[in-house]
Amino acid sequence: MNADEGLAERPVVDEIDYDENCFRIYDATQYDYAISVTWFREISAGRGVFETAWGSVKQIDADERRFLLVSDCDSVWIQIEDVVRVTKSYTG
Repeated sequence: MNADEGLAERPVVDEIDYDENCFRIYDATQYDYAISVTWFREISAGRGVFETAWGSVKQIDADERRFLLVSDCDSVWIQIEDVVRVTKSYTG
């Protein structure tokens, strides 16, 4: 069995979706609401898995192009270029 079996290809996020995702991340910090984020985590040579988490954006690191998503039980730094989808979260 190949270790890469079951891994997805890195998705292509077009410029419009990228801009919308960035807007939602920034907007969530300005208006203090929770978001749900799906991002791609590379495992091997452009292939990987999708992860999803919800929470509040507590910090944006423009130099490293990442943001800190914090929920009641976890926190994770997410690279902007790995984000696939961002939606406003009405419940956790």
